[in-house]
Amino acid sequence: MTVTQYILDFIFSAVPAVVFAMIFSTPVRFLPLVALGGAVAHLSRTVCINEFSIGIIGASFVGSIIISVMFIFIAPRLRVPRPVFTVASIVPIIPGKYAYLTLLSVIKMHDQDEDRSALIEAFFENGIITTSVLLAIGMGIAMPALLFYRNRPVV
Repeated sequence: MTVTQYILDFIFSAVPAVVFAMIFSTPVRFLPLVALGGAVAHLSRTVCINEFSIGIIGASFVGSIIISVMFIFIAPRLRVPRPVFTVASIVPIIPGKYAYLTLLSVIKMHDQDEDRSALIEAFFENGIITTSVLLAIGMGIAMPALLFYRNRPVV
């Protein structure tokens, strides 16, 4: 990818993060940070996939770790809970294509009377990728917090 494509990726991936932040009633003054988080998450995943040849699961894990660490340092300065930023910022890296293909293969299996082996294979392949990416995102958001907040009192 060229630098221009990376810049466009950065700009356009901020939009879904802001939209989801607005759905979650995030205060307007925090929307630029959510936009930055969504753009950084998606751009880091894209760079990992294209430049470092990391698979989508590992790249999503790296992107969510970057977002988590970024907001571990930003959120306390603003006196805002970290999930206000991280939940909306990870939306651009959710694997919508694979989830769609998983459900599409189920629908085609129901409608088709012939050989379903290719559809069953597509269902499991896309379903495993979707589940793995979602688990990687969850772990990437949670693990840095566990490391940074290790000595924090529970109460």
